[in-house]
Amino acid sequence: EEATGNLDMADENAYEEEEEEEETPEDLPEMVLTEPYVAEEVKDDVELSFEVIKQADEPVAIAHGAHISIQDNEPYAPELDLPDYKFPTLDLLEDRTQEIIQLDKEELEKNKNQIINTLRSFGIEIQRISATVGPTVTLYEIVPAEGVRISKIRNLEDDIALSLAALGIRIIAPIPGRGTIGIEVPNTNKQIVSMRSLLSSDKFVNSKMSLPIALGKKIDNENYVVDLATMPHLLMAGATGQGKSVGINAILVSLLYKKHPSQLKFVMIDPKKVELSIYRTIEKHFLAKLPNEEEAIITDTKKVIYTLNALCIEMDNRYELLKEAGARNIKEYNEKFINRRLNPQRGHKYLPFIVLVIDEFADLIMTAGKEVEMPIARLAQLARAIGIHLIIATQRPSVNVITGTIKANFPGRIAFKVSAKVDSRTILDAGGAEQLIGRGDMLVSHGSELLRLQCAFVDTPEVENIVDFIGRQRGYPSAFELPEYEGEESDNDKIVDLTNRDKLFEDCARTVVQTQSGSTSMLQRRYNLGYNRAGRIMDQLESAGIVGPSMGSK
Repeated sequence: EEATGNLDMADENAYEEEEEEEETPEDLPEMVLTEPYVAEEVKDDVELSFEVIKQADEPVAIAHGAHISIQDNEPYAPELDLPDYKFPTLDLLEDRTQEIIQLDKEELEKNKNQIINTLRSFGIEIQRISATVGPTVTLYEIVPAEGVRISKIRNLEDDIALSLAALGIRIIAPIPGRGTIGIEVPNTNKQIVSMRSLLSSDKFVNSKMSLPIALGKKIDNENYVVDLATMPHLLMAGATGQGKSVGINAILVSLLYKKHPSQLKFVMIDPKKVELSIYRTIEKHFLAKLPNEEEAIITDTKKVIYTLNALCIEMDNRYELLKEAGARNIKEYNEKFINRRLNPQRGHKYLPFIVLVIDEFADLIMTAGKEVEMPIARLAQLARAIGIHLIIATQRPSVNVITGTIKANFPGRIAFKVSAKVDSRTILDAGGAEQLIGRGDMLVSHGSELLRLQCAFVDTPEVENIVDFIGRQRGYPSAFELPEYEGEESDNDKIVDLTNRDKLFEDCARTVVQTQSGSTSMLQRRYNLGYNRAGRIMDQLESAGIVGPSMGSK
């Protein structure tokens, strides 16, 4: 117990000494050295010095590409295949600048007063009205007074047309992004939009687009140039004689003026046999066709089916090339090939754009149906990344022609004048095309916007001049060949070459004779063959007279 008491006293003394040490830290001069350093506060009036130090780049180990031999090669130029090719000149197109019609101020004032009076007669007051004069229509923009319902103005479309004694009145309520209501009124004197003026404009000449097409002019007289590669497919519809063929010619002429034959190929399908035949002259420059085919402009329905399926094979082949090259689209792939980063000995080659043009789609649907619709749906869904683009025109925009599958994959749509509102909704998913005035007046739906344009006019003699100018120049030895496609029914009609027999032909013949029965599946099981090879052997046995013709499952 005494020892325990002594220990307790010692602990208390030690504890008191610790407390004394904590209470008097200033008595220990060596502890002052361990106190943290506190920076002096920077006064506001003291200017800080700020110095930017730029580190020098590390020295380059390989100077001027010394160890990279591929960099020494010049970029590949596909245009050198036809080095003397000359682009068409603007002199081949007619100059229609003298046909520009002056503004009729009396007509503008009269229409303005008629619109105001018609709206007032229905109790609608407006705050402001302005007019934008276009080639064929004038856009009157009105700002209604507060409290006026937009639907009330929209319902007066026919009344305004009656007061103005004009056809083709279209009300846009409201105009997107402007906060106004638009009333489009056709001009009494309509102006022709010259193709020459569009192709000579700065927007077209200096465009960086992959496939620029000059379609026409907007209501504010602005040239409308759009990239087909970003659309990426175009659906055109309209009644007979409203400008579809002129619209197709405007698109094709735009591309002929901008692209070299090595960069672009056309596949033209013309069931009417007369609309696209004018382009036969440029077969060895710009057209693509099936191997061993005489005509480059396809008119026969059976050959149309073969051509569309050949395009699907071309699409699959191109995707294989892109996969091997590690490219996501045709632009990246061609850049790699031009810079000689892809080996031609491994099948790589420069890939031109391919534009498929179908002039009368309704006739193909009537005669071939699903056989045409399925490959077109495949191309529309998948072909955009590898440079295959579709332009389809039809004069009957009914639901059984333009199906939901096709519409879903054609974001770019052009509607010329149609006869009924339901046809306008079939093409554009909106009304308005039935109110157009014809002769190239069209609505273009691209993305979320719906624009009214006057299509550029290019006459048939002008197109003849352009294709003759190209056709007189040296072209390729033949048209661009698409992959060969054999129809399902062609296997039965094909003559089997018995001089090139399969190695197992005699063994299979012996087996069939011994068993007195033969079938493709039996040869597959007995000799461990694939279906295609076993089928070829059965065809050879049939041609040799060893087995009879196929009787199905009998």
